[in-house]
Amino acid sequence: EKIVLKFTVLSFIIYMVTMLVFEAIIYTVVGIGFLSFLGFTYDSYISVIIFLIICYVMLIPADYYTSILIGLFKTKSNISRFQQRAIDFILYTSFSSLVVGIVDFFMEGISISPANQILFVLLYYLLDMYSDMLLLSKI
Repeated sequence: EKIVLKFTVLSFIIYMVTMLVFEAIIYTVVGIGFLSFLGFTYDSYISVIIFLIICYVMLIPADYYTSILIGLFKTKSNISRFQQRAIDFILYTSFSSLVVGIVDFFMEGISISPANQILFVLLYYLLDMYSDMLLLSKI
């Protein structure tokens, strides 16, 4: 019984790490496409990859904070599904805009205008929602 439990935990950890790596690769490739499409200026692909990896890593906690805050709103008051989505959109795009702005401020190899930051965050939010829908449809 302990061997089965260890195997299950180990397989779960391997699965989660694999999914994180896979998601980071997709995020980087799609992010470079977004950056090119939106007219961002960058020195090299390496600076774009570093920018996207830093944003991705910093957005993981933002996603969890958003989920926690929505859970708190849901337990404290009876809110509709639409209100949950609206709160999720506002919180997630706010956190994401803050993260992208901070990373852009401290990185020298990339330059993003505020309007393009907002557009990038909105496109990433839509991509995130679509990937969540695909994941939930497989469950």
